[in-house]
Amino acid sequence: MSVVTNVVAVETAERLLLLVHGLGADEHDLEGLLPYLDPAGRFVAVLPRAPYALGGGMPGYGWFDFGGPEGVDRQSYLSSVDALDRLVDEACEEHGFRRSEAVVAGFSQGAAMALSLAYRRSDRVRPAAVLAMSGFLPQVPWLPLLGESDGIELPPALVQHGTYDPLVAPTRGQAVARDLTAMGAPVVYREYPMQHQVALESLEDARQWLEAVLAGDRPTD
Repeated sequence: MSVVTNVVAVETAERLLLLVHGLGADEHDLEGLLPYLDPAGRFVAVLPRAPYALGGGMPGYGWFDFGGPEGVDRQSYLSSVDALDRLVDEACEEHGFRRSEAVVAGFSQGAAMALSLAYRRSDRVRPAAVLAMSGFLPQVPWLPLLGESDGIELPPALVQHGTYDPLVAPTRGQAVARDLTAMGAPVVYREYPMQHQVALESLEDARQWLEAVLAGDRPTD
């Protein structure tokens, strides 16, 4: 599966940022976040478009279908995670970056993709960090996740959620933070008085967290 991408590159960039949109959006949806997340131009930003066009007159794209006993379709979900994994490899090779220094981030469905890419069991090199905005991580048997027993240093994560989110309940963001902590990952969890969205306060926290990651820190609550 090929992935349509929007690439925002600057001459000062030294790392890759994968920024994955949510349901009903496209590869341009999160581009407006870049001046807030990366004002210094430290990243080449790769913004992919999800492969599944929504039907029924609904605009935008999705990363997976809903269905099955877990509410998530296995085939479309894993196909998208695999495609994004390959995209990170290809983009890092194209721009001469290390995959181990890449940051993966996403909103809603995109956050689920970023979290799955970073923390599922696989032979691929882990990214440096994960930013999960208003997202979730399915607890399903076909998505085995890493843990302390694997002996791998897990990337730090910033998990952000809206207290009044009507689409993805804040309990799901809280569960992500709890599960990642139990796996042995350094986690910072923040809630904001917002709905299913991104706010200036959350962006400022994300920028500061990214600066800490770039400085070699592994922030944790």
